[in-house]
Order: sequence, then C-alpha cells, then structure tokens
Amino acid sequence: MATAQRIWRRAYSSSPAFVPQSTRRESRFLLPLVERSKPASLSFFTGDGPYHDKIIALEAARTLSQRELQAAHVLPLPPQLRTQLPVSKIAFKKREEMAESVDQKVMRQSHYTKLITLLDELLHLRAVATAGKEVEVEKRLTRILQAFERKDKASVLAARQTHISKEERLKKKFDEFGRTYALGKRKESAARVWIIPVTKPTSSTATSSGPTSTDITSKSSPENLKTTSILINNIPLPDYFPVGADRERITRPLKLAGVLGAYNVFALVRGGGSSGQAAAVAHGVSRALVPHAPDVAKILSKARLLKRDPRMVERKKTGLAKARKAYAWVKR
Repeated sequence: MATAQRIWRRAYSSSPAFVPQSTRRESRFLLPLVERSKPASLSFFTGDGPYHDKIIALEAARTLSQRELQAAHVLPLPPQLRTQLPVSKIAFKKREEMAESVDQKVMRQSHYTKLITLLDELLHLRAVATAGKEVEVEKRLTRILQAFERKDKASVLAARQTHISKEERLKKKFDEFGRTYALGKRKESAARVWIIPVTKPTSSTATSSGPTSTDITSKSSPENLKTTSILINNIPLPDYFPVGADRERITRPLKLAGVLGAYNVFALVRGGGSSGQAAAVAHGVSRALVPHAPDVAKILSKARLLKRDPRMVERKKTGLAKARKAYAWVKR
C-alpha cells in the first residue's frame, strides 16, 4: 500500500497541470511576447522627469563631494573655522529661467526652493573644498554651479555690493510731507495707513495767556490724550469704532512704543467687519511706525504686531450649521 501510494504521488507530481477546455487558447491567437525596454531614468513615470533627474544628479554630487571631503579629513569643519570660509559670490537663475533649464513650462515655488537649497549646499561644499585645497572637488562643483548661474550675474553682484545704510533705507520710506505709509491686513479687511508727527507750536504762535491745547496734549498722560488725531475713513476714531476693544486694539502699538499722542494717524480701510478692520488698522499703524521710531521695532515684533495674522474664517461645512457647529441630533 505504501509503495502504491508513493508511485501515485510520483505520478501526480510529474503529470502536467490540468487546464480546463474553456480556458485553453490556440497558439495562433496568442500574441508574441515583447520585452519592455527598461526606462533610462528612475523618474520616467513621474510628471516632471527632467526636474527630478536634476535633483537626483545634484544629490549624488553632494553625497560624492561630502565623502571625498570626509576622506580628506576636511569635513566636518570645527566651529571656529565655519566663520572663516571664503564668501562665494554667485547669482542663481530666476524661477522662469530655471524652468527652461529643466524643460518645464512653469516651475512651482516648492520645486524652485528645493533646487536652490541644494545649490546652496553645493556652494558651501565648494567653499570648504577651497579652504581645504581640494582642487578636484572644487573644479567639479564649480562646473555644476555654472550651469545654474544667471547671464547678467555681473550686474546683479554689483548691485548687491552697493551697501545702503539703515538710515538711508528708512529715509526712502518718507514722502515729501514727512509721512510714512504702510498696508495692514486682517481677515478680509485691508487698511492703508499714513502716519505723520504732530507739529509742535513755534514760539511766535505761543501767547502769554497760557499754554495752548497742543502743549496740554503733549504733556498730559497717555490716559488723558485725545484720539481725534486718529482718523479712520475721515471719521474720528471714537465715532467709527464705538466698541472700546476695537479702539484699544488700534492704539496698542502707539502705547507699547510710548508715542501715543505724538503722531497723527490717517487710515483708509475697506472690507470685512469691525474687528477685522480694527486689526488691519493696528497692523498698518505698527508697520508705519517703525521708520519714525526704529528702536521700537523689537518691541512691536515681540508683541507680534508687525506680522500679518494669517488666521481666516473657517468655511461652512455641508450638513453642519456653521464651520463646526452641528444641528441637534434627532433619532426620528
């Protein structure tokens, strides 16, 4: 019995696989198998093949350069030598020109940022190779970086070398009347804000009868200062914003800088509601105040008044009452 079972198993294993009659196909209906050619690039099936090929090539060049510099004991650099590296002067192509070099019609900003980040890393490695006297690595990196340089790099580098002092930059922000202009935004509101210092009375205008109203305003405490010098759409601040929280939001930059009552504020605001318009005016006041008092820039920045608040109203969802509020659940 055991022998017969062994023979049966051997016959079963050596017999061809059973194929049903309905699934059999004649050889004349079978198409010849064609070997598919293997793509030359790993990014053949991606949407931006040439771009990804460039990224892969740059990453490979970066890895190879890092290995060679590590083998030559040049990398990693000591902390005290990082500030002594030679400054490389180079001007990379713009996004439109970079798109043409990688066969793209329009290059996305994220792609351009990633490409420039890789080129900056190669630029740093070239500076390290120059300091470590690795000539071959330096030549190879220079040849790679030259393909991404701008044609008018000489004029761009010359413009970068012209140093403009901080005082000269701030002077450009003043118009012929001594005003500064800034644009403030919040939610759907946008405010155009102009700030000008309060004109001090001259000695000829001062009378012997007593101090003028301007003197009283400038010498009084911030709590007693009038806010009529702040005009919103040519309307005094208390009349345009009857809610005290909105008025406090607008005068907060001036209070933090300690210059409440020292400047006249004129604003034109459009769009949004009362809270959004108040925040937009406060943003514009903060930005327009910096050229007049550069020392308060750190205070306003720490209070997060110079940066636009990116929060927006969340959209209504389907099936909900509002963005997140749901209707009361009813079983039947």
